[in-house]
Amino acid sequence: MNKYFYKNFTVEVFNDSTFSFNSNDNLQVYENIYFGDDTEEYPTSKHGIKLISNDKEINNCLIIGSSGATTIHPNSSILDNDNILICCSDSVFSISIVDLKLNWVKKLDMATYIKIFKIENDFVIHGELEITRIDKVGNIIWQFGGSDIFVSLDGEDSFQLNDNHIVLKDFTGTS
Repeated sequence: MNKYFYKNFTVEVFNDSTFSFNSNDNLQVYENIYFGDDTEEYPTSKHGIKLISNDKEINNCLIIGSSGATTIHPNSSILDNDNILICCSDSVFSISIVDLKLNWVKKLDMATYIKIFKIENDFVIHGELEITRIDKVGNIIWQFGGSDIFVSLDGEDSFQLNDNHIVLKDFTGTS
């Protein structure tokens, strides 16, 4: 789970892989559910967001993605002013913190997104197939793809964001 502090609120982002549509057995009931492209039929990742004030949940929403499965980890979401950006499967979701309404959702990688980082006034997103820089409204500034996926099997970090460059390592170990 990722936890952020925004004004007088706590924002929690978490996996909710057990959520099922039209089920009375869900542990959480959501005020709003937002989908990436083509996810209603084949959802692979479900991430909940709770807005908490004075230890009481006051609002929530669920984002659902398809394509490659993702999980919540320290770099899968990022707080940016009044918004939270979250990697979910092949899409990046921007949610307004004040009311947990969807600002936008963009499908930018054909497989899955792994990490998101703030760089200057933009964001760099480490995808399985592409590294993408977007602006605050999700417009692509640049995108880079390699000869293989940007995932390492040897346990080394396949993506390093440095001050003035990015170091990548693909599946075959090529840097």
